[in-house]
Order: sequence, then structure tokens, then C-alpha cells
Amino acid sequence: MGTIRYIAKNITETAESSKWIASNGDIAFNTTKEIIQQSKNNIQYNQYKPIVTSEAEDFDITFSLNKNETTVVPLGILNFNNGYENPYFAFDYALTVHDIDALEFQIKDADENVIYQLNNLAPVVVTASKVPQIKNEAKELLPAYPSKTPDFKTILEQFSLSPADYTKIGSYVLYWDGFDNNEVYDSTRFNNKKLTAKITAIKAGKRKSLKVNFSTHYEQVDWVDVKINRKNNRIDTILRVNLKDGGAEGLDCWKNTRDFNQLHNKSQICDWDKIPESEIKSDQPILKTRTKTFEELEKLAIAGINYHWGRNKNHFIAHDIKINGKLFAFFMNAKNSEENSIGEVNLIYNTNGDWMRSGNPGSIKDPMTAVGNIISRQAICYNVGYINYSNGWGYSPETSEDQVFKDTSAHEIGHEILKKYGGTIYSYGHKGSVNSIF
Repeated sequence: MGTIRYIAKNITETAESSKWIASNGDIAFNTTKEIIQQSKNNIQYNQYKPIVTSEAEDFDITFSLNKNETTVVPLGILNFNNGYENPYFAFDYALTVHDIDALEFQIKDADENVIYQLNNLAPVVVTASKVPQIKNEAKELLPAYPSKTPDFKTILEQFSLSPADYTKIGSYVLYWDGFDNNEVYDSTRFNNKKLTAKITAIKAGKRKSLKVNFSTHYEQVDWVDVKINRKNNRIDTILRVNLKDGGAEGLDCWKNTRDFNQLHNKSQICDWDKIPESEIKSDQPILKTRTKTFEELEKLAIAGINYHWGRNKNHFIAHDIKINGKLFAFFMNAKNSEENSIGEVNLIYNTNGDWMRSGNPGSIKDPMTAVGNIISRQAICYNVGYINYSNGWGYSPETSEDQVFKDTSAHEIGHEILKKYGGTIYSYGHKGSVNSIF
């Protein structure tokens, strides 16, 4: 029914039995004098009763998960080859028979907790026919984003609809970027977790709802969890590494067979007997037992990884990273774990002998024999005390070796990351910055 308008000096309305005035909006009475309500019995004030729509005003909706994209990457950060990555979960929604008044959208976790809820979906609703254009435009703009983070939001806004548009009969796609109502993206919410998407269409007080159950899992990088807070401009990443106790070198003793050093007449010879007496100084004691346990080396390695891979206020130079023109503080939180970890690396305590080179390039196949060969030890070495370097014996105190070990740990774990993305040769060549010869 449209608007009823009376223009008269006096208006009298009389009903034989009852009269009902209802509205899904406001009811306003205006007069220059008084509004008088009179009743032979009682004047009652009750709860609102929705208007019952006729069959002619009914509507139908459909709702399903859009599977045109099989992966979702937060913020659409480009892949290893600078290629397109989809930043959104997408849902197909269609409205038929009649237009509606409003549409609501929810995402719930397995425990029915609401992760995301929006009542007016203007920023994330587009006409289904425009979807190919959105993707093509994003791909065309990729070379313009050296930061590896195209501004998908700006691209999507060109095609987004207002509530007045998407409540009309038609086919649409609802986009969700994985962030909750507190502007937080947490990848652990999605890995092997069951989620539910729900829409509710509303017309004249009548509501219809449909649900879609879906789940996701880590496709390749199962050794990292990430949490992005857009309100605080902060990214926290958990990197699972597999650090093993590689034991100690330079602390062994054995029976003297006079093959080790003819100058010794001891019944037992130890590794520290290799040190030339001319190199031994009173203020630089020989280490005959471990001064660092595996747990202490593990702690140093974790600290080194967190510092050098972090980009935040704690870093000496690199304080943040830029994504879509915004600065984010990036915090690395390495965690030692055998489950879903990036790769096994030994931590070796070394003293009283040759300097041990740390390495983590992995194995390659000989192009002639196709046989896998280890080209370097996969270990991070803590060289302390008297060490025989390429130019002779020297002494490495713990204070300086602690720092070297932390730096080396971050570097060697970096090799492990490069191997995962680009393979062994890519890692061995330091991303192509050095020439690899095999």
C-alpha cells in the first residue's frame, strides 16, 4: 500500500469492530493542540507485532560457498613467484521473487561463537557478473606492487554495492577477508576447523536464514601461524622450528697409543691436548666440560631468530613492514617443536679443535647420477674456547660467541625457509646473490 493523505478541516474514522494501524517504520501524530486517547474500557500498550505479509510479498534466497578459488591468503600477499593470491572467502547469494529490506551475515566457529557479523554488507557485496573483472584488474595491477601486497580493498570498492542495490532481486557474491569484528585475522581459527556462514534476509518483519558449513587447512606452509591486528597495526607470527641436540665436540678423552702426540707420555689423551702450549693463556681457561647445555643453546637460537626476523621497536634498524601503505610492527615468535615444524637442525657445542662451519642448505641430486647427496652439515655450531681457525689458534669467549650464535641461527633457519619456497639450489645460492657451483 502506498501513502494515504487526507487534507480536510475535520477527519473522523469509525470502525464497527476494531481498527489496527501497523508500520515497519515510525508512526507520527502531529497536532497544534492536544492528542486525546479515550476508551470505554482500557487503553493497552503491548509489544510490537510484525505485519503479516501476503504471499505476493514473499521472497526466496539461496546461499552457497563459492569454490572458484581454492586458497585464501591474508591481505592477498603475493606468492613466491609474485603471482596472484586470493584474499577473500566468497559466498554466492541469490534473491528471487521479491526484493527484501535488509540482509545480515555471520561467521561462527565450531563452538557457535560469532567471529564476524555485519548487518549492512555494502563493502563486501558485488554483483556476481562483476567477479571476473575484479580478479582481472587485480592481476593487471600486480607489477605495480613491489611490496607484494596489492590493495585489494581499493579494487573491490569499485564494484561494491549499496544496501539499496543488493536487496533487490539478483545474484551476488559476499566477500569476507577472514578478519573478525575486532579487526583481527588469526590463521589458527581456520586450520582444520569447522566454520559456519549464515545469511538472514528480512522483509516486512519476515526473516529467512540459510547456513553453509565449510572448513580450511594449511596447504603448504603448515609450520607458521599468523595473527594480524589491523587496529593496532601489529603482526605476530609463530614459526615452528625443529632444533635438536647435536651433542658436543672437543671434550673427548681416550687411551694414549702414542699416535696422537709423541710429546705426551700421559696414559690418557684428551681433545684439549691438541692446543699448542704457546697459545694457552692464564686468563683464557681451557674448557673441559660443556659450559652451555642444549636448552641454553636452544634459547639463544630462538632469541636470534626472533630478533633478526622481527621488524619492530626492539630491532636496531628495521622497525616495521609496509602493507598497502600502512606500517605494521612484525614480531617473530619461534617455537621449538617436532610437530608441523619447518625442518630439523642440530645445535652443536664445539671447543678444543677446528672451527666448525654452520650450514643448512640441505641435499641436492647429482645431475649425472640423480643420487641425493648432503652438501653440508645441517647444524648450527657454537664455537667456544680454544678454536683452531684457518689462520691458527684463537680463543672465543662466551660473551662474543653468544651473539655470533644468535646471528648464525637466524641465518641458517633462513636457509630452511628458502628451501621450502625455492628449493635447495635457491637456498644454497642465497636467493641468487651468490654463484652456486656443484
